[in-house]
Amino acid sequence: MMKRLLAFVFALVLVCSLSAQEKSIFSKKEDLKDFTGKTTKVVLAGNNSLLDLMLKDAIDKNWYLSPYEFCSMEDFQKIKTDTSYYFLIRVNGQFSKESEPAMEFLSLLKGGPAAEKGLDAMPEILSIPLQPIDDSQGRIFTFLPSFVKIIQGHVLKVTRNVISAYIGISSYSDGMDGAKDKNILFGEKDFAFDVTQDRLDKDFKGKARFADEAGIDKALADKTPNTLVSIVISPNINQRGSFCYKMLISTDTQELFLYRKHKMGGKNKKGFNTEDYKRMAAPYAF
Repeated sequence: MMKRLLAFVFALVLVCSLSAQEKSIFSKKEDLKDFTGKTTKVVLAGNNSLLDLMLKDAIDKNWYLSPYEFCSMEDFQKIKTDTSYYFLIRVNGQFSKESEPAMEFLSLLKGGPAAEKGLDAMPEILSIPLQPIDDSQGRIFTFLPSFVKIIQGHVLKVTRNVISAYIGISSYSDGMDGAKDKNILFGEKDFAFDVTQDRLDKDFKGKARFADEAGIDKALADKTPNTLVSIVISPNINQRGSFCYKMLISTDTQELFLYRKHKMGGKNKKGFNTEDYKRMAAPYAF
């Protein structure tokens, strides 16, 4: 399991760090049986950042599974031990071998007395890699509605499948079920090795092609039927122990079809690697 240092995202660069410790997770599907009857508090940084505004809009338009309210970091500090709430919050994540946090995650946590011990002690339903620390590109903005739907979809998945509760987002690492009839739009820079359109045509039976950011954003906005789009997120900080995150997301149903990660460094570059490629192409082989 990932050892992660979680930190509040305060205005601009102000960060409150917590001690690294083993993250608490949900151990059984019954842990979420009360989710729809409790309020989810969406914690905003309070600095009127564009990311906060985009997240708020994505929640308003896509949150359906439970009552929700927005709150500040100060409010979160006061009510985090209250079992009446779940919390959707942006956190900074640090792996055990990293010297400093490199990635920001969007995490769904459960309130309760354990929160007094720190954010790491709060049971985690799901954490999705969001963007590198101090990101200035805003690439994640168009994916936020999908992330909001993915988080809710995972809550429903946990209530049906106890295994999903134990392994969290890693339960999507061997996905691609039902992908063989879908088209895939890959980002032009989303591979860690040389891949040509001819190779995609051959290995994906003509159902995969490269697309620029505008093309992927349009597919997401239009909810293009039977289509998956790729996103690759990695740290801007060059340090030992960091990971690159890779996902395939459906544009119409906004489901997470594939989630994989690999440790960066040496020959391990940013992007889908050869192992990922084989996994993605497998459904199209027959």
